[in-house]
Amino acid sequence: MFENLKKYNKILVTGPQRSGTRIAAKIIALDTDYAYIDEEEFKVSNLDQLKEILKRKKIVVQCPGVSAWIQKFSADDTLIVFMKRDAEDILASQKRINWQQKTEVSKYNKSGGIISLIKYNEWEGRQRPIIKHWLELEYESLVKHSLWIPKEKRTNFKYDQTK
Repeated sequence: MFENLKKYNKILVTGPQRSGTRIAAKIIALDTDYAYIDEEEFKVSNLDQLKEILKRKKIVVQCPGVSAWIQKFSADDTLIVFMKRDAEDILASQKRINWQQKTEVSKYNKSGGIISLIKYNEWEGRQRPIIKHWLELEYESLVKHSLWIPKEKRTNFKYDQTK
């Protein structure tokens, strides 16, 4: 499904939390035969640790926590994949696992609002126009991949909906 992305040494998968960044990154890593890097490896948003990881080649990094700064990682050999998912579905997923968005909202110098909509607006208005290589990926477009888990089998998942 994503074999054509092998022309990039690094692929960063970002967007709102609960939009499918983890499953998308795992699918892309499988299809390209690249190493998968989970956000936990750089404490979700530690930019210094992420910069060290990005010295490697042939990696796919799941990184919704750095979405506010993703344009800083634009490079000739890097593809930024931005996940899109229905905001209502994201909110339902946040509620199911009791994910609090306050810290993430503050990265955008805001005190409130729906984080997925804040991220979509930032991406479309400020970030996407200055990123060299990007791809918007709809969550539902992953449904035909062998790693996809149907919604009815995800009801008891916690934060990591790939196990």
